[in-house]
Amino acid sequence: MTLTIGTAPFGRSPGGSFNFNVDAPEHVLYLEDYPRRVRAVLAGETVADTMHGRLLHETGHLPILYIPEEDLASELLESTDQSTHCPFKGDASYRSVRAHGRVAENAVWHYPEPLESAPPIGGLAAIHWHAMDAWFEEEEEVFGHLRNPYTRVD
Repeated sequence: MTLTIGTAPFGRSPGGSFNFNVDAPEHVLYLEDYPRRVRAVLAGETVADTMHGRLLHETGHLPILYIPEEDLASELLESTDQSTHCPFKGDASYRSVRAHGRVAENAVWHYPEPLESAPPIGGLAAIHWHAMDAWFEEEEEVFGHLRNPYTRVD
């Protein structure tokens, strides 16, 4: 589930209605705590292991998990010359991940100086989902994307 795609409440074409006027910008960013432990693995090495992830919902995009820098295996990361600009978040810098002879080029990005109007993403980094071999939520491997934080199935 996402709040910002298609007919979702803050998507480009909301399918429902609120009982109040929504005065939101055309492009919405919403950052919230992600309540579960998440790990990312490449070539048998744990690249990220966090219980303090933050989920960024952004208009037109699937939610992205942002991870505190201290929860990344910094010894596996190499800075690159890659950079991109987002008009809503600022300038992103990239790092590659090197583990057991494998390299995931520009797989990790962060905003060293995010725009003042962006949610508090300074000190957080994100990892391209498909650049990793495996993702785990709690102790279970997850495929495609993280689970919906608003439901629980036991």
